[in-house]
Amino acid sequence: MSLRGAILRHWPLKLAALALAIILWVAVALEKPTTQLVGIQLDLVLAPDVAPAQAPPPIKALVSGPQRELLRLSGPLVIRVEVNESGVGAGTRHHLAIAPSDVQVPGGVKVTVLEVEPREIELLLDRRAQKTVAVRAVIQPDSGYALDGPLVVAPAMVRVSGPRSLVGTLDSVTTEPLDLRGVVGSFERTVPLDTAGRAVIKMTPVSVTLSGRIRKT
Repeated sequence: MSLRGAILRHWPLKLAALALAIILWVAVALEKPTTQLVGIQLDLVLAPDVAPAQAPPPIKALVSGPQRELLRLSGPLVIRVEVNESGVGAGTRHHLAIAPSDVQVPGGVKVTVLEVEPREIELLLDRRAQKTVAVRAVIQPDSGYALDGPLVVAPAMVRVSGPRSLVGTLDSVTTEPLDLRGVVGSFERTVPLDTAGRAVIKMTPVSVTLSGRIRKT
């Protein structure tokens, strides 16, 4: 019998055996214990008059368990912390110790948190302030094109809240750049507000609607 004939002989059975071998290999691999670094989201519960003055440093957890269980961790784990300080001022510092037992693992996921890094972080706190500021739109039309008439921003004002040291310096917020290249005539777009560098500032709403008309200059 030729080599080709030997390979093709009983090929359905051979293909089924190969598929079964792959399934078994995957099943064994998913049960193999392993470790993985997972990001931690810090959920701070503060007094109503207190706000974080800067974003907390990145926190990681070393998690152990079967690969099948680690794949179920679809997002960052959470540490929920209550900070019972009120009447703070600018520059108030709060030291926070973190332990593996503080990490909240989603129910039904069979993994163990071995370690967290760092074990201690420093939070910078401030009094909470809020006010209403104007929205400045950022648009990017094609070269040789410009607005034909006014650009309508709705709403034109948004409420910002956060640490007094930062909120007090804001007189406006901007939108993320709206790419209008290739657009001619009327347009209406929903655009997020630009939060880059303002992780501790809360904006309400988080997006606005821009509408207008583009014409060739």
